[in-house]
Amino acid sequence: MSLPDAIPVNPAIARDQLTDGRARFREIVAALNDDHGADLPDARSTQDFFTTLADEPQGTAIPVDVSTPLDGINIIAVPGFLTECVAFLADCLTDGLAHLQTLGARTSIAPVAGRGGCDENARRLRNHLVAQDDARLTIVLPMSKGTADTLVMLAKYPETAVRIDAVASLVGCVCGSPLHGLAPDWLKWVERTVPLPTCARFGGAAVHDLSPETRVAFLNAFRMPEGVRTYSLCAAVGAEEMSAGMMPSYRALSRIDRLNDGQMLLADQIMPGSTFLGALNCDHIATAMPFNRNPGALARFVTRRFLDRNAFAREIMVEAMVRQIMEDFGV
Repeated sequence: MSLPDAIPVNPAIARDQLTDGRARFREIVAALNDDHGADLPDARSTQDFFTTLADEPQGTAIPVDVSTPLDGINIIAVPGFLTECVAFLADCLTDGLAHLQTLGARTSIAPVAGRGGCDENARRLRNHLVAQDDARLTIVLPMSKGTADTLVMLAKYPETAVRIDAVASLVGCVCGSPLHGLAPDWLKWVERTVPLPTCARFGGAAVHDLSPETRVAFLNAFRMPEGVRTYSLCAAVGAEEMSAGMMPSYRALSRIDRLNDGQMLLADQIMPGSTFLGALNCDHIATAMPFNRNPGALARFVTRRFLDRNAFAREIMVEAMVRQIMEDFGV
């Protein structure tokens, strides 16, 4: 089923090459929730898990396998912009990856640079990928700018495509963010020049690569390699689910389109040729960065004052993504 016109898509992405996978993914989330969702932290009902969009398709009513072990499944998370800089407080999907490990999966977080540009991080991701042992399925799970880094890796190092079965993007910076143009020059100067103890400077390369102009120019020349399946899980949330620290950026983006997650427009999160899994009912950071799971004093302060809506059922989210892909591959 193709993606209906009611779902916004950046003009750089061919709508007729997208697939609407919302119905089946919702069924998988619902089945996992019914089976063990209540036993996991930050549990959410399936209704509260998603933001309802226009033209929601009907479910398939096909039973969902919720018990097959994930043995032989290799999951590589790719962090987003500045994640390395705050990893001492929260790292990319650590809660979700730990859950997948209990089910038998092998997981890792690619060592990309928090302030590195796409070329630098593509090189790092390539090196991490080629060092992996063989697996039944290898799934790359990039978050935010990690999606741009992953696509650049596939373009610059085409030999990596045979090592990947699927790329499942989470709130991906596919087409850039309008916040690039809205951010004041002083803030870009700070990112470019101010030293931080936990992440090196790269002369503003990351911010440059987040611009819509840079990303769309890349997409215009990019073709997804044959054999790599792609999925886009996005987020779009109302003000009541937006963390206080992101309300200014949320309001700025809402002047363009209310369907945003505080950092990205929904339309800019969808990868070319992908299966659209839906829009999560949480903000951009809550999808992947578990600040609320860190009991330390600084993390508690950040969560209380700035990321007060950080709680989300990330374990169910990543398990549903993996089981969706396993089902599609017949594994």
